[in-house]
Amino acid sequence: MRTNRTLQRVCAFALPLMAVRAVPAAQEPPRPELPDTNTVFKPAVYKTLEEWKARREWLREQVRVAAGLWPEPKRTPLHPKVFDKKEYDGYTIEKVCFESYPGFYVIGNLYRPARIEGRIPAVACALGHWAKGRLHQDDVAHHPALALTLARLGATVLVYDMTGYNDGGRQIKHGINTPQRDLWGITTLHLQTWNSTRVIDFLQSLPEVDPERIGMTGASGGGTQTFILYAIDDRVKVAVPVNMISSTMQGGCVCENAPCLRIDANNMDIGALMAPRPLLMISTSGDWTRLTPQVEYPFIRGIYELYGAADRIANAHFDYGHNYNRASREAMYPFMARWLLNKPELTKVDEGEVKKFEDAELTVWTDENVPRPLPTIEQLTEQLQKDIEAQARAAAPTDAASLAALRRRVTVGLNHIIAARWLPREQSRQWPESRSGNARRQLASRLLGRGHMTRALGPLAVVIAPELSASFEESAQNARTACAALTPVGKPASQPAKRPQFFTTFNRTDAAEAVVDALATLCAELQHGHPSATLRADGELGPVGLVARALVPDEAVKAVGLRTAIDMNGFDVTRDDDYLKHLNLPHIRRIGGLRAVAAAACNGPIWFHHVGENFDREWVEAAGRINGVEVKVTREKADEKAIADWLNAGR
Repeated sequence: MRTNRTLQRVCAFALPLMAVRAVPAAQEPPRPELPDTNTVFKPAVYKTLEEWKARREWLREQVRVAAGLWPEPKRTPLHPKVFDKKEYDGYTIEKVCFESYPGFYVIGNLYRPARIEGRIPAVACALGHWAKGRLHQDDVAHHPALALTLARLGATVLVYDMTGYNDGGRQIKHGINTPQRDLWGITTLHLQTWNSTRVIDFLQSLPEVDPERIGMTGASGGGTQTFILYAIDDRVKVAVPVNMISSTMQGGCVCENAPCLRIDANNMDIGALMAPRPLLMISTSGDWTRLTPQVEYPFIRGIYELYGAADRIANAHFDYGHNYNRASREAMYPFMARWLLNKPELTKVDEGEVKKFEDAELTVWTDENVPRPLPTIEQLTEQLQKDIEAQARAAAPTDAASLAALRRRVTVGLNHIIAARWLPREQSRQWPESRSGNARRQLASRLLGRGHMTRALGPLAVVIAPELSASFEESAQNARTACAALTPVGKPASQPAKRPQFFTTFNRTDAAEAVVDALATLCAELQHGHPSATLRADGELGPVGLVARALVPDEAVKAVGLRTAIDMNGFDVTRDDDYLKHLNLPHIRRIGGLRAVAAAACNGPIWFHHVGENFDREWVEAAGRINGVEVKVTREKADEKAIADWLNAGR
């Protein structure tokens, strides 16, 4: 390994304290088994309601970030079209389409009671991967039967398709995920979750609907949509997810998976987020919900018991294959009747004989009435990226309030992008372990001096760099300071031979693993009692160090007077290619990219050098002025002595 004068000089120019003993360099540990959609998860244990509520807040944020809803998009006009009303025995059916985004449509059928008096409840019926979507009618699933029966019971019901199904196939395909779109949080899960959010908006806009009585149900992928939405949207008052909340299979389609969704989490955790609102879990012996009565239901019921709301949760278990069949539907109706329709006397509901509908009776678009032009997925992606950029520009820091809002946007986003957060020293045992060996560039923390001091602690220098010299420990000993250094473990291209499907749904990206290690070191060392500290991140690890630095809270920065020098390594903060090659963090561009991250890091003196030509110095300089700290930006790569002199200035 070639000599790295950077790290030698950092120690040489640090303020004097004492010589310290170096801990031997870390070795790459064996690779653990990587979680995936078929991993068998064990239920967590929550002893108190306060413990669960803290976890609940974290999980809700995690789902929002993973679904591309942090920050939430602007709610544009729906421009609904409701037409072609047909009257049947006790109910009516209409065709519906409205725009969840401009030019992008939610498509379905609206079922209403034939007679409506006063305000009535509404039910959103999300659909899974049935062969014909909302048109599907057989013994395994009959979506018109479900909707018309609820309408006869007194609810307005919208049955809507997944993206790319039936009429929606004229717009886009079902699966749209790419690494580039992941950076922006533009995934199939995002589109479906946003569609479901706008479905609630649409139902609440109907004149006959009581906006405080909205229910939701769906099976299979529709079950996933149901618990994903109720996890983040409290407007869903009653829910019946069918054959999906499982400890053994988390969802096998791209629409049920997105980066960061289930890192250190699973569908049991997310399913429990309905508590304490009424929840019926329907399961069957013939699929991955076969253990629900013994595993998933007792766990979620335990959460309801913490609220004193055990009467609001139930499980109906059947002996069928994967379904939303008549038996399952007839278990759902009385639950909805009790908790949503205010008809607790309806303890048994028989669908009776159901009309067979022709596809044309329910299809919304024909060649004659389809809106034109419909955007392609490429055009929709471009439109959404422009909207995200406009929203980010509107978040530029101009005063203390806007800067605080920006920092919250960045902090919450990064917490779930890397699946870790800053922890007080007394909670350090809760720090998540990196899954070493998964990462392309796993870092090893070499903490030089911690635990080996014999006198009072002194200044600390933290260095994050691509490589260390062979004589680094000797340099650290000769320098009279405490040092913490992070360097890569293993070869840069090191990775498992085969990564499981939906890898980033359950595991951090390589870049996220590196940030976790950097943040873990900062968390431990900056709270170790040092009177002052400096941080330096060099070369290709400069952006990694910046992301970790943005998560250091004000109190930790002020406690040690932290001064920071970040080598941006020419990173172009406006190019997706730079992120994918050097800092692949899904959803990073939705929160504003490194432009916003850099501004969030300006809560202490900081020098950005070797910045790319599109680095927005106005954001960081504005943040510096608001915080009253020095912010320095230079295009050139700074030399060693200049960095050391600046880091130690005023000490």
